[in-house]
Amino acid sequence: MVVAKTSSAYPNDPEFPPSGVDDMTKLAYLHEPGVLQNLKCRYDINEIYTYTGSILIAVNPFQRLPHLYNMQVMKKYNGVALGELSPHPFAVADSAYRQMINESISQAILVSGESGAGKTESTKMLMRYLAYMGGRVDNAEERSVE
Repeated sequence: MVVAKTSSAYPNDPEFPPSGVDDMTKLAYLHEPGVLQNLKCRYDINEIYTYTGSILIAVNPFQRLPHLYNMQVMKKYNGVALGELSPHPFAVADSAYRQMINESISQAILVSGESGAGKTESTKMLMRYLAYMGGRVDNAEERSVE
């Protein structure tokens, strides 16, 4: 038998979906156990990206997922507002690019995390998308910036 004090227990959301939520601002209780449970539920169904407002959280899958980063996915996120599609680095990059171009607002994207968390891979995906957006089309599938 485990005995715990009521004061040290965290409330549980009875309406929490089994697959978690794509934006943690939708959680009824935004506390550490709720955040961790949500990330685990999403990771278990191979959803490695989750928003917290305009912040993107990535959980390293420790495997290659090329289907998440191909040209069709880049085209899908082109011009779409942050939060309209599933969380993804391309959505963050597109949002920064659009603000820079349309509103002449300088942009910075902060990539932070523990060693081995996937910062380098995430940064590569951000830069790849920005190169895709910034280059002119030379033919059907190639861009002039890489």
